[in-house]
Amino acid sequence: MHDDDLIRVLGPIDLLTPDGPMPVGSRNSRALLAALVVAAGHAVSTHHLRGAVWGDAPPPSADNSLQTYVSRLRNVLGHDVIVRADHSYRLDASRRQIDAVCFEDLLDSAVQSRSDPARCQLLCRRALALWRGEAFGDLADEEPFRIEVNRLDELRVTTMELTLETELALGGQAIAVAELEGAVQEYPYRERLWNLLIEALIRDDRRVEAMRACQNFRATLAGAGLSPGDELRRLEERILRPPTRSESSH
Repeated sequence: MHDDDLIRVLGPIDLLTPDGPMPVGSRNSRALLAALVVAAGHAVSTHHLRGAVWGDAPPPSADNSLQTYVSRLRNVLGHDVIVRADHSYRLDASRRQIDAVCFEDLLDSAVQSRSDPARCQLLCRRALALWRGEAFGDLADEEPFRIEVNRLDELRVTTMELTLETELALGGQAIAVAELEGAVQEYPYRERLWNLLIEALIRDDRRVEAMRACQNFRATLAGAGLSPGDELRRLEERILRPPTRSESSH
């Protein structure tokens, strides 16, 4: 791999080069690469890799086939990128050469920059721009990757929330409303997103819409047998009170 190549798993699995995206091979090659990416920098046993590629029913020729897939990946990524160690393989790529790792590093930097909303938001939006679809693409629903897919998606929603929190801090409540209306459709049970939407509507002096959003959220939760937290009640009380000087100045 060249320094500016990027292994991408935040969407369909491929390799992004300066000349454009390159496929990394068949479904089995993608599964092998995905398993190495999940453990990036650490050795992965051939036993685990067989499970990632074939599940509970590896063929009798699994070990030889695994070597073939490794060879094919090396032809795409570079012969030094996948390292053999005893009965294991390790992906030897830098943190900036794997999009999922870049995403987490950007999120960590954003969290550390919360006192500077503009920088925090810039880092969050850079992190979200790495996403092109569901993590691990067509492998997302497969057992070996499901936990990592869910973990990364949780981090993506956390990044969305932080992005929109900073948008509000910067006075962009109208922009935040537009983005949050889509976000609560995608994640209808995500309380923080609903609370941010209601907060943004209050700050944009759209109190009727804010109360309607409260009602919609309560109805959504009730349909699943759930109840909202105390924050929603506090927001409803704010909607019914005259706006404070700080709210009316936004």
